[in-house]
Amino acid sequence: MTNEELIDEESQAHGLELQCAILHLLDGRRRNIVFSEDSLDLEDAAVEAYVKRYVSRCMKDMKMCPGTFRPDSAYAKLVQDYFHQRMTLASASAAMCEPLVRYFENEEARSFAVLAADFREDDVPWFALILLEEAETITAITDAGPTGLRNTISFGHASLPAVSRPITCYAIVNMLNGELRFADGGKWKDKHPLIRKTLLDAEAGISKKEVVRSVSEITQDLAEEFQENPTVLLSRVKSYISDTVKEGIPLNTETLAREVFEETPKIAKAFHARVEETALPKEIELPRAAVSASLRRQKIKTDTGIEISFPAEYFNNSDYIEFITHSDGTTTIEIRKIGKITNKI
Repeated sequence: MTNEELIDEESQAHGLELQCAILHLLDGRRRNIVFSEDSLDLEDAAVEAYVKRYVSRCMKDMKMCPGTFRPDSAYAKLVQDYFHQRMTLASASAAMCEPLVRYFENEEARSFAVLAADFREDDVPWFALILLEEAETITAITDAGPTGLRNTISFGHASLPAVSRPITCYAIVNMLNGELRFADGGKWKDKHPLIRKTLLDAEAGISKKEVVRSVSEITQDLAEEFQENPTVLLSRVKSYISDTVKEGIPLNTETLAREVFEETPKIAKAFHARVEETALPKEIELPRAAVSASLRRQKIKTDTGIEISFPAEYFNNSDYIEFITHSDGTTTIEIRKIGKITNKI
């Protein structure tokens, strides 16, 4: 993505306003730790767009978990010290990074840039700390050869990741009420929970992605238990979630059960019980990013090896597709109103 494309994309973002940001370098591979003493220049449109893109992606991330700080969390105190202007952004964020420095020096030599940002979303003050793992690049350089200038290949250069790279490790705190959200997806030594345990000293809840997956798994299990067609029930659930997200309505599991399983009250009752057993939140707000391909489409594979993919909303539209269950337990799938068939290679 070019600077112009990045700036244009971020100009479309509403409700998110950067106040200030700073970048620290924790180069554990080379034992080079550099804490910045000054903030990033957000007057530079490309710099502002890069920071804003990462912050925005974190706020919309389906892998984000809610969290709760433990009573003696040093990180929580540093956020409040910064918010109440007892510390500067440079000093507070550097202090937050100290546990990471010790980990990279003593446990696992990894190299990251740490981006800390103070921002507002709909006038609510948030503090974000995002780990950007070093990307090693290969570049062309010009040097002096035996007979003159020589273009050659240089390896092992460190660079920041592109904004298209997945985000795996970050923490976001509401500075007014202490609400914590984070992701701890890094592949650390011995599966160590670096963000939750070492950085934040916090307890974790369930992520939005896990909620959607758990709802789908419960539906699949109940379909088999009550001898219903799992493809039809899953399509109903996916279509309901997709419509809910598009309308900007929080996903409520009680409403889902009532509307999706209104013709099968036994399944609705069992669904409620399973939600209680798995301690799923009764209501959760899902970002529009939740309307992914996995929700928009239903993919099935038959025991005869045939695979079919179709829009999830078609489950209740027999004009296009219908599942017919026979007395012998087999199923016929009728696909209708086909005007053209295209071979996909």
